[in-house]
Amino acid sequence: MTILRTVAALVLPLVASACNPAMSVNGMQKREPVFVADSARDGNAVIACVSAAWLKLGGATPKSVPRENGAMLVLGDTFPMLMIETTPTATGTHVIMHQFKTMWAGSDRNRVEEVRACL
Repeated sequence: MTILRTVAALVLPLVASACNPAMSVNGMQKREPVFVADSARDGNAVIACVSAAWLKLGGATPKSVPRENGAMLVLGDTFPMLMIETTPTATGTHVIMHQFKTMWAGSDRNRVEEVRACL
């Protein structure tokens, strides 16, 4: 019974965080960037375009978070899968797309095309 309690204590927080609709990215590991580019568009326009493309694909409403220098957009349904970071530059916006290390994230590298179309 003690082993069962120990396993439950270790696994339940992971399950709860994976199902959290707030999609916290604190402590999640990012893979190497799957896409890095510069855009002449404003960062807010890039974020809005990527959000609209994600919704067209049937995804849940993305979570956009302003940062000190730029913005961050987290895409996923019940757990974070992709993160788009924008940073203003003199000529537009620098865009970095990360994929989170989850067992569900392997099939979402094709989302690069949607992000590329928004540049």
